[in-house]
Amino acid sequence: MVVLTDSGEEIDWLRSRLKDAGFNPVCVVNEEDLLEAASMPGVGLFLLMGEVLERALPEVLFGLSASRASTAPVMALARSRAVLEAPRVSVFDVDDFLVSPWNADDVIARVSALCGTKSMRRSAKPHSLYGFQLVRSRLAVEYASKEAILTPSEFEIARMLVRYLDTPVSRQQLPQGFRRSEEQGASRSLDALVSRVRKKLESIVAGEFRVRSLYGVGYTLERANRRGE
Repeated sequence: MVVLTDSGEEIDWLRSRLKDAGFNPVCVVNEEDLLEAASMPGVGLFLLMGEVLERALPEVLFGLSASRASTAPVMALARSRAVLEAPRVSVFDVDDFLVSPWNADDVIARVSALCGTKSMRRSAKPHSLYGFQLVRSRLAVEYASKEAILTPSEFEIARMLVRYLDTPVSRQQLPQGFRRSEEQGASRSLDALVSRVRKKLESIVAGEFRVRSLYGVGYTLERANRRGE
């Protein structure tokens, strides 16, 4: 089980109760660590709470749906129901939720019912972001009923570019395998990978988006109507 929470949030009570119930929670404090944990085998449940849940739930769900643990259920502990009824997300995008105030007994009961099962809500259709869907089982990216098939490395790059649409993505933000700046030729290799991702994405988006290289920074996937620069 992976628990996403704030670094300063008091969750000792929850961690203790989860362990007493026989679970071994892995606690993370940001989206990047959450998605890294989602690459581990045997994840039975994602339990989301804290500031990241409140401000970036659609992006978090998109990342999880494109992860190796995409079929693991997701439970949210929200401060208010509004976070689950905001634009681009709904209560139907998670498998279960509780709204504050909640108590440990309720949380443990819900977790026990969900952990180790297959997500019924998210596995039927991957969570979309800006119209894109990433289907890890087929290494496919879909947009407007069109799809492109990627390699595993291309898939991870596409996921990051879509996640940070209209925002520069540095080389350091790309998956761990591409942080080898000390190796000769690593930069050219990454440029070649991004070039292939660019061609595949642009083959399905009908001119609505473009991938650009940003000299000295990295790359960005942006809406084509921002071309006024």
